[in-house]
Order: sequence, then C-alpha cells, then structure tokens
Amino acid sequence: MSYFREKRIFVIGALLCILCLFAGCIGEKDTGSVQVYSDTEENKIAHEERSLTGVLSFKDDTGDVMGFIDSKTGETYILGYHGGVTLQDKYGKDITKALLSCGTVCDVTYYADTKKLITVAVNDDTVVITGQKKFSIDPVEKKAIYSGSSAQLWESASAYEGDKSMQIDEISTEDEVTLSILNGKLMSVILTKGHGYVRLLNQDTYIGGMVEIGYDVIVPVTSDMLVAVGEGDYTLRINKNGYSDSKKVHVVRDKENVVDLSNIAVPDGTVAFKVQPSDAKGVKIMVGDKELTAGTFTAVYGTYTFTVTAKGYKTAKGRFQIDKPSSVKTIHLQASETTESTTESTTEEKTTEKATSTDATTGSGGTTTGPGTTTEKMENEGKVTDNKMTILTPEGVGVYVDGDYAGESPVSVTKVVGVHTITLYKSGYFIKTYSITAIDNGEDMKLNYPALTKVGSSDKAD
Repeated sequence: MSYFREKRIFVIGALLCILCLFAGCIGEKDTGSVQVYSDTEENKIAHEERSLTGVLSFKDDTGDVMGFIDSKTGETYILGYHGGVTLQDKYGKDITKALLSCGTVCDVTYYADTKKLITVAVNDDTVVITGQKKFSIDPVEKKAIYSGSSAQLWESASAYEGDKSMQIDEISTEDEVTLSILNGKLMSVILTKGHGYVRLLNQDTYIGGMVEIGYDVIVPVTSDMLVAVGEGDYTLRINKNGYSDSKKVHVVRDKENVVDLSNIAVPDGTVAFKVQPSDAKGVKIMVGDKELTAGTFTAVYGTYTFTVTAKGYKTAKGRFQIDKPSSVKTIHLQASETTESTTESTTEEKTTEKATSTDATTGSGGTTTGPGTTTEKMENEGKVTDNKMTILTPEGVGVYVDGDYAGESPVSVTKVVGVHTITLYKSGYFIKTYSITAIDNGEDMKLNYPALTKVGSSDKAD
C-alpha cells in the first residue's frame, strides 16, 4: 500500500511541476508583449474661429471651395467646403449647397488657420426684393433705381447669372432681377429672367407708327430696328394712323427673334373725291403735299388731310380716313367772299368720320419709353443736349440705341438725358446689350465695350 501511495504522490507532484512550468512560460510571454506608459498627455490643436457677413461670389457644386466678398472690407475669402459644413436658410432650416445662389448675402464662420468653413447661413437682415424690372443705375449719385425707390450702391456690388458673375451694366432694363439690400446698400443683383431681341421684318407699312411688345416695350417703328425684350411669350401690337393689328411673339434669351409682319401689313384703300358743284372751274385737290390728277387717292389705311381750291370758291380743308378698300368723298364748295372756310368731308354713304387715333409719345429722339421709366426720374430726363454719345469699340459692329439703328461702330448719336439701351450686333456673333445713363453735364460720352463672342466658339469679333 505504501508503494502505491508514494507513486501517486510522485505523479501528482510531477503534474504540478509541469503546470507551474507552463504557467510560467505564459506569464513571461504576456509580460513581454505589454507596454506601459505613464505620465501621458493628450495633445489637442486649438482652432481659432472667425466670422464674416458677405456675398456668396462663387461656388462649385462638385468642388471643395466657396467664395465670399466681405460686406465690410470688400475682400474676397476663399474658404474650404466639406460634408461637415452646416448650411442653413434665414429661418435656420438645413439646406443643400445647390440651394445657395451666388449673390446671396450670408453669415459665415470658418477656422482662421485652415480657412475651412464651419457654418454658412443666409443673412436674415438682408432685404430681398424679387421680380424687379426696369432696374437702372444712377452713376452720379451711385444709386440703384427700382420700382420708384432707390438704394445706395455698395462699392463691391456685382451681378450674377446662375453661378457666373457679370457686370451690373450688363443688366438690361427688360431683365427680371432679384435685389439684395443690406443696411440700405445694394449688395448684389441676381438675374432671374433674361432678355432676347425682336427684329421686325416687312414693317414698311407701319414705319412712323408704334409697336408695343407686352406692356413694357413701346417704341416707334423704323426701317431697321432691334429691340431688347424680356424672355417669354407676348402679344406684339402695332399701329399706325388708327389701323392696328397684332401677332404672338416668343422671345428666347440671348436670341434674335424675327417677326414677319407681311401677313398683317396695313392694307390699301382708294378714295374717289367728288366736288360739288360739279361745274366748278380750276379745281385743285391736294392730299397732304400731293396733288391728285385723277381725283382719286390710294394709300394704306389711316387718316389724311386734304385741301380743295377752285376759282370763285372758298378753300375747303378737312380730314378723311381710309378704313375700307374703296369709298367716295364729297366736298361741297362755298362761293367765295373774302375769307376761307374749313370744312369736314362727307361721304355719299353719309358715314361718320372716325376719330383719329393719337400715337403714344416716346420723349425726345424717338427713344424707348421702357428704359428709365421710374417714379424717381432724373432731372431733365428726355432733354436733347448739344453733346454726343459715341460708341467706339468693338469696331465694325451694328449699334442700336434704344432699338433704333444708329450705324456701324464707331458711331455717334445725340446725347439725350436718361437711361438708354445699347445693343451691339454682328452676324454670326452673340448679340450683347448694355444699359447706360446719360446725364446733363455738358460733356460728350465715349463708350467702349468688350468684343463680341462668335457663335459656336470662343473667338472674339474684331
């Protein structure tokens, strides 16, 4: 029994030794793989935050930067954009980058050292005025004129079409814009609806009359005209001497839209004059400054004046209207005494003469009534001065002033006080329009504009 007891004790002891040895190996291995650090300190980089209020001047929806013009200094800040930037509208509601338009006044925070954005929020103190037309600039007072009101022009103010910046004088009076005004100063102009151009074709019978496109553009009809009109659909109304007609017009932005008037040309009518008494001698019939040889007069519909003289009779003067293909006018002469009499014409059908339609006036020089139509008018607006307005460059392009052809540049026109539209045209090139304000300062104006851009390329007009 003692033998087996001793053997069991030996086996147990051996097993215990093996276990201790194994445990010792593991302990040595674990101890060798652990590194202990003491007195450690976490280092943090301190970022200084800065803020500004400024106009969003550019952004790239697929890029990583945004530009802002500081409203206080006029300095442009290029700041990094990333997915963690908070973007909000003026009500504090989260928005996407795509909903922030260039020209928007924003409150911005960013890191001074890294120039990375933290937050961008639409400034809620900015007065935003939408749907404005007839926008213009007073260069003397440096004011923006709109809807009978005005605002001081910020020295760094600029205009934007989408994500593209443009000069404020590229805004036509026919464009529709959104204005951002902060602390009484115009910060930016955003083009929301642009303009195209209307050219009349076969308008000869209406020359001297008036054409109205929509309710904003009213101009005299000339032999060669190119009128800036806001993009959209309109009714073109045209009239001369009481005869009028209309056509539908679709105006496309930056495109020349030709309107053919041949199917609504003013029709002709013939009037046969019948003088009583029929045996009067030396009868002479004048319509305007034209003497009738056959007693008939043919012309487009309208109102005309006549004079009839005969030996022994008083001179008869009056008006008549052509408003049908043919008619007869009877003139009753009175025996002569010592004075002349004035009489109105009658017809064999005893029809009543229609009232003469009076053309709308357009101010001096046949200028468009659209540009400069604001409650706050310039002093002496419409005054024809002794000075000239000369468009010097680009050379060799057609120049239209308020829609009326002035000639090929360089060309000069009489300076008329007020707001004017200068349109530059050359076949094969994009048409360009600028707004200028002429003031009564006793000086000539010399205007230089950038070269036109060739259609389908980036080439410039010579």
